[in-house]
Amino acid sequence: MQKIFKHGLSLLLLITILFAGTGCVEQHYYHQYHHHTREYYDRHHMPPPAGVNFDIHN
Repeated sequence: MQKIFKHGLSLLLLITILFAGTGCVEQHYYHQYHHHTREYYDRHHMPPPAGVNFDIHN
C-alpha cells in the first residue's frame, strides 16, 4: 500500500512540474516576442495578431 502511495505521489509531482514548466515557457516566449506561441493560438481557437509570422525558415 505504501509503495503505491509513493509511486502515485511521484507521478503527481512529475505531472505538476511538467505542467508548471510549460506555463513558464509560454510566459518567457510572450515576454521576449510580445505574442504567444502558435500552439497557444491553436488551443484557444484565436488567430494570431496581424504581422506575426511563425515561419522561421524565411
